[in-house]
Amino acid sequence: MACLFNTKNKKVFLFTLFVSAVFVMSGISITRSGSLVDKFLDNFKKEYKPEEPLVPPEVTVKAGFSVGKGLPIGKIQMAQGEVLVIHKGDNSAYRMEKDFPVFSEDTLVTGERSRANVKLNDRSVFSLAPVSKMVIDRSIYDPAKKERSSLLSLLFGRARFIVAKLKGKSEYTVKTPTAVCGVRGSDFALAVTPAQEEVASSGRPVFAIKLINEAHALVPGLLMTTVVTGANTTVGFAGLVGAVQTIGPVSVCAATMGAAAVPGITVGAAAAGGALGTVGPGLASVSMPPGIE
Repeated sequence: MACLFNTKNKKVFLFTLFVSAVFVMSGISITRSGSLVDKFLDNFKKEYKPEEPLVPPEVTVKAGFSVGKGLPIGKIQMAQGEVLVIHKGDNSAYRMEKDFPVFSEDTLVTGERSRANVKLNDRSVFSLAPVSKMVIDRSIYDPAKKERSSLLSLLFGRARFIVAKLKGKSEYTVKTPTAVCGVRGSDFALAVTPAQEEVASSGRPVFAIKLINEAHALVPGLLMTTVVTGANTTVGFAGLVGAVQTIGPVSVCAATMGAAAVPGITVGAAAAGGALGTVGPGLASVSMPPGIE
């Protein structure tokens, strides 16, 4: 058993090392091929299925609704299809409807062909696309001081965020299994999806395709986080290793498990807007009235 464990760890390491090298090389050729950009943007358009159910087997979906602990930190702005909430420490899930409150440490899950928009007390909003799972780890807002401290975890799927700008102190961070994204006031989306061998195969030598296919087949459960930014938006994006990348407006970037984030790639307003609109259609126009800062 120890031998098998060590062998698997070695394969994970080799795969991570190889993907990192391919990502570095992609920074040279991406503007010519466009294939990697297309793959990154596809992550926001496709509905992926997780290897394991997003709702744990020990959790039972119950009728009605039960409030979480503490004071509400926001509410459901829109719910389509099956949108579930699991309060921390509870083995029950409840179906969410418009205007239902959300609480710190709530876990939100959307089913197939389901969506949810959530508006937090600081007027920031986020949208969950179908088959997505988000934890609101922390959302603290002091309107008198115009200060906030927010931490959310996108565990799987796709989410769009519109973060209201504050004149005071602002900390707004979104974590995923493979990356960390920090913002101040932005319109951006994240996708946590299975890592595909096609990400690094297009335009690469045959031996590279063979290596990455073999590694992917031997390491199930590999995830990738992709970010896309809207106009006038800049975020700090980092893999769980490596330096923070400053991703400017209308750009994409990605980080896979155990690898640093790739350099940001400008994709243009139309491509970025299309990805954002797919994840959270209409979110920008319905979430915050004009003039709010």
